Amino acid sequence: MVPRRTLLAAPLLAAPALARAQGAFPTRPIRLVVGFPPGGGSDLVARPIAQRMSELLGQPVTVENRGGANGNLGLDAVAKAAPDGYTFGHVNNSVIAVNPLLYRNLPFDAERDLTPLATATVGGLFVMVPTDLGVRTLPELVAMARARPGQLNFGSGGAGSITHLGFELFARQAGVNIVHVPYRGSAPALQDMLGGRVQLMIDGINLAIAQIQAGRVRAIAFLGGRERHPLFPDVPSAAEQGLPDLVVPGWQGFVGRAGTPEPILDALQDAIRASLSDPAVQQLFTTQGIITRFNDRRTMGRMIAEEKARWAPIIREVGISLD
Repeated sequence: MVPRRTLLAAPLLAAPALARAQGAFPTRPIRLVVGFPPGGGSDLVARPIAQRMSELLGQPVTVENRGGANGNLGLDAVAKAAPDGYTFGHVNNSVIAVNPLLYRNLPFDAERDLTPLATATVGGLFVMVPTDLGVRTLPELVAMARARPGQLNFGSGGAGSITHLGFELFARQAGVNIVHVPYRGSAPALQDMLGGRVQLMIDGINLAIAQIQAGRVRAIAFLGGRERHPLFPDVPSAAEQGLPDLVVPGWQGFVGRAGTPEPILDALQDAIRASLSDPAVQQLFTTQGIITRFNDRRTMGRMIAEEKARWAPIIREVGISLD
């Protein structure tokens, strides 16, 4: 883990160029809304980037956690903000692309009210279990679940979240009956898994990296692709363990308020890009199992459209509908 003082001491070589590019923006503090509680996978990505952006932009970038409704409360705050760049939001591919497919009565229209800024990280989900469950592989977990139908609990970051959808794909492809227990974020789900209330999670590995290193949690399968995660080569993919179609890629990024002037969107996008290029930020994320991946806002817009096309038929097949 990179000490906080090291991150704060990172060189500010990009700051003058950013300041020239952004003109008068910003002249006051900026709010970054995270739609999940502190300590979860989203929060762990957003906070180091916000800190570095503060240094680059010369104004505080303050993280505001608005957990609830699978990230929709956070998006609603961004959608109702003034289109001036002083409020933007963290998202993952589930929140920005899948939620509009699941919730029919959202108080905002994601396409109308929000605009992509940039992606920040890329990765995928892992199947994780408490070490004391005694399971070391995905086939062992499947065998246990089949022997104990309806007796194992799965904790997700919220109904309809990418963690929930990943679980639904796993349960159907493996033919197991496991009870879904939704939470208001991944961090409280992890606490209940450590406490024995739930027996597995499917989530980003950065959420539980400290518990994995301490020997309390075991990652038994990578779902982000058919190959292994480059930072965790000892964890086999689900495809290697008999479920070749169990692939749940993931990415995180940021959105702003639609109607924000282009130069301000450029300033925020460039600050995100520069933050991700900072060696201290990259080293911090690497220790957490996070791979940085910047894509500009136009590319992110195409990625959102691709996610919707990918998940729409799966959601229809699974039959999930919220509100």
